[in-house]
Amino acid sequence: MPKASSGIHALTTQQLTASGSPHPRVYVEAAPGSGKTTVSALRFGLHRFAAPTDRRAVVAVSFTRSATEELRTRVIRQWGPSSVTWPHRIVTLDTLLCDLLFHLLHEGVLHWPGGHTELEVLDTWRTTLPTKSGRVRPVLQVDNGQVVVRTVNESQSTSQPSATDFKRAVSGGRCTHDNVREALQGALTDNSARQALTSYFQNHVRSLTVDEVFDANDLDREVFSLAWTGCSFLTLVGDPWQALYQFRGARPAAMEEYISESGFTTHLLDESFRWGNDRQAWLSRRLRRRMPVKLPLGSAYDADVVLAHKWKALWGSDPRVLPLAIKPGVGQIQEAICTLLLNEITQNALGQQAVFLHDALVTLGIEKEELSATLRLSLQTAITHLKDSIPPSLVWQTLTDDLAHRIPAVAAQQHARKPLRALNLLQLRLGAAELVPGLTCHQSKGREWNTVAVQLSEADASALALGLDPAQADHRALYVALTRARLGTLALT
Repeated sequence: MPKASSGIHALTTQQLTASGSPHPRVYVEAAPGSGKTTVSALRFGLHRFAAPTDRRAVVAVSFTRSATEELRTRVIRQWGPSSVTWPHRIVTLDTLLCDLLFHLLHEGVLHWPGGHTELEVLDTWRTTLPTKSGRVRPVLQVDNGQVVVRTVNESQSTSQPSATDFKRAVSGGRCTHDNVREALQGALTDNSARQALTSYFQNHVRSLTVDEVFDANDLDREVFSLAWTGCSFLTLVGDPWQALYQFRGARPAAMEEYISESGFTTHLLDESFRWGNDRQAWLSRRLRRRMPVKLPLGSAYDADVVLAHKWKALWGSDPRVLPLAIKPGVGQIQEAICTLLLNEITQNALGQQAVFLHDALVTLGIEKEELSATLRLSLQTAITHLKDSIPPSLVWQTLTDDLAHRIPAVAAQQHARKPLRALNLLQLRLGAAELVPGLTCHQSKGREWNTVAVQLSEADASALALGLDPAQADHRALYVALTRARLGTLALT
């Protein structure tokens, strides 16, 4: 069995106990900077090499691609590349859900329109089908084992494909990750599907580790219950104070109740290695104890990063703050082009990629290689023109005229409304002598810097004066932001 490269001598007693826990159902509650990824990686490796003759997979999942890649990198560094050879894998939870759906289709427990048993699963419909704003949303439901297309009425308008286009795409074997969840949710109302998935875990998965478990929604918890019945080991890792996915149905209180009622052995990681001084340790303790806190004031130049709840708040803050995502754009194509411009600026000024660059490339239907090979000169010329104070409307016209020759999506929207507000905000940043990156609280999760400035709203300041309540979503997001710094956390002036 390969040895972990870091060596167990470097671990705390808490980390050693959690990593090597022999119990089949383990919950690891990990405070910020306490070694959550280290424990997850060690536990994965121990299970991976503990039973070399067991052909079932050791699997770990997280909710985002970035968190998944971080864990995979750590496992490979500690245990070697063979640790993640098939069937052992570290994937997003969405990927695992696809595997479960495909299993039901192959077993004939569930039947897809057109008889498909393999599907092309997309992140979004927007680059594949035309979409428009409306309250009628096409969805997938399950009727007697058949996946069927239905429509539901939403309370608010969202951008969706037409029911006709949606049905045609689904019948052709395509869907999105949201549709996978819809189909699984419908399937799990039937006992035969639940039994088939329990058998899947019994026969194919020896150990499942779930990172950031408090971001799980009701469907995710159902899947964990099936895994709980089928797997030899189920490890849940997370922190109720850092649950941020309520927008996708996460209910941290329900997750806490589930863990409490399901017989998990709990291991607490509360010794943080992030804090570089007593001041940060003091701040963390007071926040976690729901005690009042007042932050020292500072400017953007005093910090390595500026954090806020929303991108809009960052764009409206100090012009020396360069948010790493565009939100003031108008329409998907316009926003995607602005994201390409922003990416050029962030790469040149900060050496960092714009947060939603991948989404922008998908929206425009281009590959990242095209960005470097054929589009960069046009983008850099537009940035130079903005820096030279040329009116944004003229810059936009010139840029879209150029891009329309290369990108069909731009040609189709060339004369749509111009995103002048976004361009004005970019132009304002280009006048700054030095720029500081800006991120939302959600995007900062799992990351750390020496000094962090947080843009506090009136509600944030009031919450800190009274003490944070982890039952409130905005308080949890603020807690994440306030626990990213190693040395100092400031309130942005």
